[in-house]
Amino acid sequence: MGTPKRQPPWDKPPETESTAAFGDWLRRQREMREISLRDIADRTKISLRYLQAMEDDRFDLLPAPIFAKGFLREYARYVGLSPDEVVNHYLSVQQQGSPEEEGVKKDSTLAGQRPNRPKPVRNWTYGLFLALAVLVLIGLVAALAWYAEHRRDDPAADVTPPPIAAPPAPEAVAASSPLATPEKPKAPLEVTLDFTSACWVEVAADGKRIVAQEYAQGESQSFEAQQSVQITLGDTGAADIQVNGLSYPLNGKVGEVRELVIDLETVRQLAEKKEAP
Repeated sequence: MGTPKRQPPWDKPPETESTAAFGDWLRRQREMREISLRDIADRTKISLRYLQAMEDDRFDLLPAPIFAKGFLREYARYVGLSPDEVVNHYLSVQQQGSPEEEGVKKDSTLAGQRPNRPKPVRNWTYGLFLALAVLVLIGLVAALAWYAEHRRDDPAADVTPPPIAAPPAPEAVAASSPLATPEKPKAPLEVTLDFTSACWVEVAADGKRIVAQEYAQGESQSFEAQQSVQITLGDTGAADIQVNGLSYPLNGKVGEVRELVIDLETVRQLAEKKEAP
């Protein structure tokens, strides 16, 4: 298929329509250019069901809000729309209704407030309690003074007992024991992700989904598998990958969404590349 048509002036997103109109507008722009969802999925590597969810205004079906912006940018770029205008309009539509919700929250907060009540006047029991506390404190001070005086007059109390040798540390005994259990070997495949900025990640090991969450800048996470690890990155420019201690050439761009499959063949290729002169 040829290069998508450039965006005409009347193709800008509607400024005041609802989220449903936004999804319909995306579909109309694609159909006007005779582009199928399969063409977009093959070129952008975005799952076909996620593209369908955006045109059906089911953004809640995406893995995370951060994915919506990345998907919309890729969608707009391929169809021939302005990525910034599409994303900005999507964000403005998502924020519609915030003033009403904020007003309802404020009203409920005011409704839940109770008038200040006068503090109860302290009665005579408080004074009795305070007097008892003072008496107890005086008794403790007197006991401590008597104990200090008695210790000063008793020479035997100043004799320091001989030091007792500390028993050997359990770690040292375990290390010297010939029956200590050796460390278990690592899995055939170990993938480590280091994050340079916030990034949403979905990981499946040997076909089983094990994590789907957002990691913050500076965090690191390792995953083990027997055969393969499938990774979906919401921002390839925010992560570095190590495979069995070898650097994986991600070459990611900021804001780019990508799905990766790392298996034992990947380990072999990275090892051969490292050993090559």
